[in-house]
Amino acid sequence: MNKDLALVTEFLAGDRSPTMLTACRLQEALKGRLLELDPTVGASVLSFEPGLEFVQGGGSIQGGIVAAMLDFACVFAAFTRLPPGSSLGSTTLTVNYLRPALPGLLRTRGKVVKMGSRIIFAEAQIETQDGKLTATATTVIAVVPG
Repeated sequence: MNKDLALVTEFLAGDRSPTMLTACRLQEALKGRLLELDPTVGASVLSFEPGLEFVQGGGSIQGGIVAAMLDFACVFAAFTRLPPGSSLGSTTLTVNYLRPALPGLLRTRGKVVKMGSRIIFAEAQIETQDGKLTATATTVIAVVPG
């Protein structure tokens, strides 16, 4: 089973207390945490705290890292609505960078916009601690039958 899907399943079956993301080294390096999941609407809330190792020349977090955090939010939201025995894979990701993402605590919110039997449409956003919108994304996710 996909390690992220296993974490989602465990989180939803447990007490739903914040949980460290540990399925891959990038999640760990970004100090990712699963904060909330809502399978009734297909939503996720994650936090990340990217450090200085992710800063590019201009002093902000590198754009690919911002995209990865948005992708995690979309995928975790999609996992909450996934049919049993299935997996998924992102097929597109469109990111809009609204302001520089700076090192420190960031919160992502992901949401399933439309759930199909083969395709999931989802969106996500990143906010700073004080609620400033930093970036948004839309994605198309393929459902992979088990």
